Parts: sequence; structure tokens; C-alpha cells
Amino acid sequence: QSAWTPAADADRVYAYTGHTLTVVNPITGAVDATIADVTFQNYIYEVGGSAVLGAPGSVFAAAYANTFLNGGGIGNRLLRFDVPSRSVAWQITGNYPTTPGYKAGVLYATNNTPLRLEARAESNGNLLWSWTPPLAGDTGFISEVVLTNTMAFVSTNLNVYGIDLATHDTVWSYPFPGSLALSRNGILYIQGAGPLTAINVR
Repeated sequence: QSAWTPAADADRVYAYTGHTLTVVNPITGAVDATIADVTFQNYIYEVGGSAVLGAPGSVFAAAYANTFLNGGGIGNRLLRFDVPSRSVAWQITGNYPTTPGYKAGVLYATNNTPLRLEARAESNGNLLWSWTPPLAGDTGFISEVVLTNTMAFVSTNLNVYGIDLATHDTVWSYPFPGSLALSRNGILYIQGAGPLTAINVR
């Protein structure tokens, strides 16, 4: 598989490549664990995103690239792997196009079917709350979820939005969609079809 990015903590590297989550010792290169994703369907030899680390032993992933096939008709599954038990703890069927974000026991994932940002409990995948893009022309998410202590930033095909994690309301938007990155000093970078845009969101 291609177009995947590993995640790492102080002790291990975690690579979701579609069929399998592989856990590797970064010093020796030895494989410490493999956990199969028996639901994975290999259509285009791409994953299109990264594994995301939760609490110790918890890893989230999906075959993100599958969401762009057949007009979204293929879909995918959002999974939580339990590394100590070498198992899939839970999985949610949807259309998850980009790498989610994680904070304090909650996974924040964009879903194109239905179109919403979802806040899901790490423990069991239950939906805690959701946010729907406000404009009729918003048809899909194109960025990873970027989190601060109080906000979630996401980009649709039309705008970048800032959603308050406490109230779940839209509190900020910018009409330039693209991939997102946030610097340590609060500069939000947007890479879209035009020039790189930098915005101070503090």
C-alpha cells in the first residue's frame, strides 16, 4: 500500500497500511505486533492518511482514500485498534476522508456520509456530538482535523471553519479551503489551490 504515514510515540512506531496495523520497535526494527483489519477492501492501493494515537495502547485509522471512489459510494470504516489485546476494539461505517484528531479521550473525525464533524468516545466509539457545515455548497471535507485546547479546525470544499469544542458552534470561518497545519505560536497555515495562507488564530 502507498500514501500512508506512520505515527510514533516514545517506544513504538505504528503503521496502518490497509490490511494490517503493524507495531514496530524504532531501535531494532523488529515487529512487536500485527493486528489485521479484516474489513479492508483494497481498491486503489492507497490509504491516504495516518494512524492516530490515543491513550496508551489505542490507535485509530481508516482507509481514507476509499471515500473518493464511486462518488463516495464505496465508503470505509473508522477503527480503533487495541494494541495490548491485538484486536480491533470497535469500528464505525461511514465515509471518513481524512486523518482525524484526538484529544483527552475523544476522537474528532470528519465524515462525508452524513456530512459532519463527529466527536466520538475513545472507549466505545459512541457519538458524543456532531457539527454540520453551514453552507449548502459544503459537500465534503478536504483537510485533516486540527485541534487546540478549545477549537477544532476543518476545511470543506468551500471554507475553513473553527468549531468551539465546548459549545459545538461555528465561531470562525475563512473562504479559502485547503490542507491545514497549526504552528506552536497559533499560526494556522492553509495550503489550497493558490498561495500558502497564514492566519493568526490566537
